[in-house]
Formats: sequence, structure tokens, C-alpha cells
Amino acid sequence: MSPRFQVQLEREHYTPGDTVKGTVVILEGGGSRSFEVSLEYHEKTDDYSEVASSISSGPLRQGDLTTGTSFEFELPLPPDAPPNYRSMHGELYWELDVKSDEAGRDTHERRRIEIDPAPRSD
Repeated sequence: MSPRFQVQLEREHYTPGDTVKGTVVILEGGGSRSFEVSLEYHEKTDDYSEVASSISSGPLRQGDLTTGTSFEFELPLPPDAPPNYRSMHGELYWELDVKSDEAGRDTHERRRIEIDPAPRSD
């Protein structure tokens, strides 16, 4: 059985240089080789999709996941992190990817986060 998890973020909006903090709660445990959280910057159009940048927590746990346990994480955004952007031709966005590395297909829980433009210093 694949694990199920829920992501709880400290807040929904961030600016460049902020730290994304949260907790992952294991709703259903299961077999896992390792468990980690990554912050990814995606570039996407109708015919192209790429993760341009990725910041990983590293393994938060090695081995099976147990129902009811939780894991806290902190991932720093780069000081020059670009904001989310959408147009008729594509989009740029930040996404949190919680991943359990498993035999066969990995389990993921993905959640977009909003990165606002950096405040101007005039």
C-alpha cells in the first residue's frame, strides 16, 4: 500500500529570500525507501515542461512511513527567486513536491505556492 500525506504550510505567500516552512503529516503509512520534500521552479508551455531549479530537504526519513507521524521542513527560497507568472503562452511557478521513494511508482503530494515579486527598494 502506498502512503498518503497532507502538507501543512506556515503560510501561503512568500517573497524571494523567505524560508518555506511546514509540516507533512502521514495520513496512511506504507512502504518507503526514503521520504523528502523539494521546492521546484517550473517552466511550462503547451509543448514544454521543465523543472528549472530544485531545492531539496534531503531525506527526512529512511524506511517505512508510519500513520500519524509528522515531519517538519524548512526550505530557503533564493534571494533572486522569480515570482510566479502566467500568460496565454505558458506559466512559471513554484511547487512543493513531497515524495516517498518506493519500489515501483513513487508517491507524490504536490502543492503550488505563491511567490510574490520582491519588494522594491527605491
